[in-house]
Amino acid sequence: MDFNQLRSGKYPILSTFGFIDGVYTYHPSLSFGKKFLLKFIQKYIIGDRSILPYKLSTSDIQEMAYLHCKLMSEITNSIPISDIEVSSFGGPKDLFEIDGKKYTVPFLSYYRRYCFAQKHIAFKGNEIIVELGSGSGYQIEVLKKLYPNMTVLCFDLPSQLYLCEKYLSEALGEDKIVGIDETLTWEDLSGVQKGKVHFFGSWKVPLLINFDFDVFWNAASFGEMEPEIVKNYLKYIKGKAKWIYLLQARHGKETTGETHVINPITIGDYKNFLSDYNLLDEQDAWHAHKRLSQTGGYFEAIWVKK
Repeated sequence: MDFNQLRSGKYPILSTFGFIDGVYTYHPSLSFGKKFLLKFIQKYIIGDRSILPYKLSTSDIQEMAYLHCKLMSEITNSIPISDIEVSSFGGPKDLFEIDGKKYTVPFLSYYRRYCFAQKHIAFKGNEIIVELGSGSGYQIEVLKKLYPNMTVLCFDLPSQLYLCEKYLSEALGEDKIVGIDETLTWEDLSGVQKGKVHFFGSWKVPLLINFDFDVFWNAASFGEMEPEIVKNYLKYIKGKAKWIYLLQARHGKETTGETHVINPITIGDYKNFLSDYNLLDEQDAWHAHKRLSQTGGYFEAIWVKK
């Protein structure tokens, strides 16, 4: 794999790992012929023409996403989106510029999640963040560019962790990374380095049992699990994190199909599991340019320790 093409769409399977940076994305299950046809249409027919409703073009949507984030920063007293820009590593097809800064719509969407959290947490910049299911690392890129002194602990599955570390090493600089090769043998968290991003396998979560931190962050990955699995993860989080941010499917994962769960986890389960926390706010989840689900199928919420 050419990591310089990590976000270019050259490897469609990477969309399942969160590297979705194309203006039009192709699901890995599409046949070669359909993928080729879609790419041809995008490149030679669509381009940036006004073919969408209300004669919108791609650049119109990108600008709307940016302005949405600009307004959200004012409402939530967040650091302005104009203060940061996205890394161009990996060849993202969605890359565009506004006022000399580079952005992608996914980057703006993760910035918007930060705005929701900032509204309640009021980050100072020296917090310790624990993210379970770090995915592509886009959320960490946003937070670390806004607050360079933040300390971050990322937990995920091996292949996902490898790709995330590769991306953030380029986006933030290798000097900001404490990689999985180093943390693999850790038996406690005494080696955590202030202001750096640390990578751990998800089986290392029990190390948190004796570690106090500021914010626990999980977006979407809990929704892939059964309630008892989530409850098990949270027993290492509760009481240690002051704040908990969740973005999840309201009704959990589907119960039929090729990938499914037997017992989906719902928003009611989260509220029950976090009974020793106060739910401060909960709303439909958004991308920068649209709702995450038109039917309100996803929520984002903030809890604070009682």
